[in-house]
Amino acid sequence: MQKLRTVVVGMGARGKIHLHGILQNSEMFEVVGICDQKKERLELAAVQFGLSDEICWEDAEEMLRCLRPDVMAFATMPNVRLSLAELAAKYGVKGLMFEKPMATSLTEAAKIKNLCQTNGIKTVVCQQHKYLRSFQQLKEVLDTGEIGEVYRIEASCQPQASQLGTHYIDYILWAAGGVRAVSVTGHVHGSFYLEDGHPSPDYVSSGLILENGIRAVLECGYFAEQHADHNVGFTHGPGTASYWTDDRLTVYGTKGYAWASCSGAYAVFSPQTSPEIRMGDYGDFFEREQYEAQMRYTKDFGRWMLGQAEGHPCNIAQAYHGYEILEAIYISAIERTRVDLPLELPLEYEPLDVLKKELKPVEYRKWKRMEG
Repeated sequence: MQKLRTVVVGMGARGKIHLHGILQNSEMFEVVGICDQKKERLELAAVQFGLSDEICWEDAEEMLRCLRPDVMAFATMPNVRLSLAELAAKYGVKGLMFEKPMATSLTEAAKIKNLCQTNGIKTVVCQQHKYLRSFQQLKEVLDTGEIGEVYRIEASCQPQASQLGTHYIDYILWAAGGVRAVSVTGHVHGSFYLEDGHPSPDYVSSGLILENGIRAVLECGYFAEQHADHNVGFTHGPGTASYWTDDRLTVYGTKGYAWASCSGAYAVFSPQTSPEIRMGDYGDFFEREQYEAQMRYTKDFGRWMLGQAEGHPCNIAQAYHGYEILEAIYISAIERTRVDLPLELPLEYEPLDVLKKELKPVEYRKWKRMEG
C-alpha cells in the first residue's frame, strides 16, 4: 500500500498524541519528520517513540522545504495556525491535521479554509472526541433511531469555549446529522480566559436553532453544570484531570434520550431500556481512550487521503461553521440580539477584541452541587 509521507509539528502533549495516532496507523503513514522549536522536547519525543535524531527539526519551514511531505499534522497555539497552513500550501502538502480552535478570529479561520480549499488540501480539525467509545455508543443509538426523532440537544463543559467548547459545538452539529445552524443567541461574561493562549470569556451560554428545526443549548466554562467533583475556578492544574473531562452531550428524542461524556460515561433511556437506564463507563480517558480515539480519527483521515473514503467527519468545512457559530454567539452577546447565519465577512469588528475591552473579572464562588 502507498504510504503517506508525514511530518508532525509541535511535540507538546497534544502533538505527541497526534504522533502516536500516526505511528499506530503505520500501514498508511510514514513519519519522515518531527519538529519543535524547543530542542529538549524533540529529544524526549524521539526517545519516547524510538525515532531517529535524523528526522528531528527545529524549523518547520526548513523541514517542509527539504522533505516535501504529503501530510502535516500540527499541534500549536491557535495564533500560529494560519502561518502553518500557509507553509503547507507553499510546499505542496496534500493533507493537514491540526488542533482546535481553528484560529483566534473568524477572519483567520476563513483564510485557512479558503487556502486549503483553493489548494486542494484535504484538511481535518481535531474534534476527535466523537471517536471515543462513549460517543460511539451515542452515535449507534442515534443511527438506529432507538430514541426516536431528535428534537433537542444540550451540551456543556467546564473548560472555556475555546478549549472544549469548540468541541461541543461540533458535536451538536454531528449529533444533529451534520446540519448547519441558522440562528443563535448568546451570553458571555468573565475576562480571566481572554488572556489565555486559547482566549475566550470565562462563561458562554447559547441557544441555537438548526436548519432541520432541532434546538440546541450550549454552556461552556465555570458556571456550566458540574457533573464531577473538582475545582471549577480559575486555578485548575495538576491533579484536576476531572475538570478536563467534566462535560456532557445529551440528545433528546421523541422516544427517549441518550448522553455521552469524554470521561468515558454514557447512558440511554428508551423503549428498549424502560423502565431502566442503560449505562456504561469506559472511565480511562487519559490512560487509554484519548489515544484510541486519536488512532481511529487518524485512520479515517488516512483512508480519505488514500481514496478509500469520501470524506471525514472532522472536515474543515464543518469545523469552520462551528467557529462561525462561536463568533456569532459573541456578536449576539455584544449586540444583545439574535444573530442569523451565515456571517458575512469582513466583520465590522473582531468580537474578541471588543470582549477584551468590555468584559469584567468575575469572582469565583463554590456552589452547592445538587445530587440525584
